[in-house]
Amino acid sequence: MGEDAGGDSMDKQGNSKWTPKMVSARMEEAVRTLRTLRVSGLKPRGYVSSWPEVVIDLANASGQDEVKLRLDPPTPEAITRMDEALHWLCQLEPDQVRLVWMHAEGMPRKTICAKVGMSRMMAWRVWMASLMTIASAINVSKRSMQSNESKEDVFRREYLRTGNATDAYRQAFSAKGLSDIALRSRACRLAKKIESI
Repeated sequence: MGEDAGGDSMDKQGNSKWTPKMVSARMEEAVRTLRTLRVSGLKPRGYVSSWPEVVIDLANASGQDEVKLRLDPPTPEAITRMDEALHWLCQLEPDQVRLVWMHAEGMPRKTICAKVGMSRMMAWRVWMASLMTIASAINVSKRSMQSNESKEDVFRREYLRTGNATDAYRQAFSAKGLSDIALRSRACRLAKKIESI
């Protein structure tokens, strides 16, 4: 698998495959989008103005000491990509989310290590594992969407291939939040249904 000029990794069929580097870049973009997003209604009542916002032009600002330039608001596409990236974080543990977000913000590694209480090498490993978790989840969901397989079809294929109903259920369905007993019960029910067909 090689990388093309755009940084996308391609699989054998020529489909774009997500990598940890791509996930990291998307997270950095999400942080930038969130910073430029103007959210109204956050001021307490009584502190609003009917005057329009003053945008200082560089030509008019030549006599001022410090000029704070405001970036244009993000595009709807950038906001959609940000929402998608924030949704990816739901697949991680809270400590992993914190680590991924601090890296995306560009926080120095020394500061990150102090905040999460990990050595530099351990923090890097957890960060990379988190990015790989997200990338593999995206790739799995893309594969199942492209193949137009239902979740039961994915379960059936994995169960017949491996013979392990629990692992097949994890592959096909989101098992997050399920206890081991509930997971095994659901997997056994589906396996029995497949065997009876």
